This record gives sequence, C-alpha cells and structure tokens, in this order.
Amino acid sequence: MKIKADELSSEISKILTEYEDTTLDKMKDAVDKATKEAVTDLKNESPKLSGAYAKSWASKADKQKNKWAYARVVYNKKYYRLTHLLEKGHRVVGAKNGRTWVNARQHISKAEQKAVQTLIEEIKK
Repeated sequence: MKIKADELSSEISKILTEYEDTTLDKMKDAVDKATKEAVTDLKNESPKLSGAYAKSWASKADKQKNKWAYARVVYNKKYYRLTHLLEKGHRVVGAKNGRTWVNARQHISKAEQKAVQTLIEEIKK
C-alpha cells in the first residue's frame, strides 16, 4: 500500500484512533471482569445471618466525566450502613454485661485486593 506524503498524517491519525478504540474497549472489559468477580466474591464471603446482606451486593457504572474515564462502583444496595460495621467491627450497647465488642469480618478488603489483582492481570494481557 502506497501513501502519498500529504496523506501520511491522516493515515497515522486513523491508525492511532483505531488503536485507541481497541485499547479503551479492552480496558473496559478488564474493569467489568474485575467488578463482576468482586461482586461474586462479596456475595460468597459476606456474613450470612439471614443472607439478605450478602445478596444485596451489586455494581453500577460510575458517572463518566470524559471518554477516557471508565469506572464501576461496587456497593451494597440495601444494607450499606452495615458495611463499615461488619468490616471494621463495632461495640454493641445494651448487652447483658454492658458493652460487647463484635469482631470484624473482613470481607470487603479481601474482595478489593482480589479485584485489583484481576484488573492488573487483565491489563497486562
């Protein structure tokens, strides 16, 4: 394929645009995969007294400020107030012996670390 000198810049621009689109698509796929795995891990590893807390994990797309920014948020739809208490532990007032400490059950940080590793591996691919 022969390209004239005056067409060179437009051809280079076209190739770079195709590369950009492909790269953005791959990055979005990597973020989506890591997010999906994080939600699955949280549903499996969350404390299950009734099971409702564990089932309430979901993800949604974060608002994009421009075309290069792509993010997803993992959150608990119904029991978001419990996430910090279960992850960090807390005291219970009104127990028989005064105040009782409820131990932390670190499930969010484990899922986060695994999601970060998944994202790094997918980006390297």
